[in-house]
Amino acid sequence: MKPLHFRLASGALWGALLGVAVFTAPPGSPDTGQLISRLATGQLEGVNLSLFALFNLMGVWPVAMAVALRFDTRWWKWVFLVVSFGLGAFALLPYFVLRPWLEPRREPTSFVGRFLSSRWVLRALGLATVCFGALFFLGGLGEFATLFRTQQFAYVMSFDFFAFCGAALLLGLERNVSATTG
Repeated sequence: MKPLHFRLASGALWGALLGVAVFTAPPGSPDTGQLISRLATGQLEGVNLSLFALFNLMGVWPVAMAVALRFDTRWWKWVFLVVSFGLGAFALLPYFVLRPWLEPRREPTSFVGRFLSSRWVLRALGLATVCFGALFFLGGLGEFATLFRTQQFAYVMSFDFFAFCGAALLLGLERNVSATTG
């Protein structure tokens, strides 16, 4: 694979995510802002726990991407990563389109880069993923399926999660291609 293929795949993933959000999502709900506030502050009375788990997994993804992208030497990646905490893959995938693919990996020298390389960060990410993943499956999937079909927030966030998965697959593929050619 060539760098252009990675850029095209990233652009296609971003376009698909935008298309799903704009053209196929259920209508928005006037109380979405209040729901997000309740999810962020842990006020979970009456909130589906699967939705809460997915919301929190969407906070784990940007950290996981920061860990995976710690080898990128471009300082402007941080702008996309920070904004992805609020906008998810909608904000991160443009960086994937612009980033230099298949460059040699360099160990991070900054404090943040070294911190992201620590085993404790990886363990915390793994633990958070397992806990929120279990809560997603045990927290009321039937009710979540109804929310997915009827609420724009749950619907778009679900596809945003899958877009992050696709971005992670691209990074894994890049690493495999680099290993076989380097």
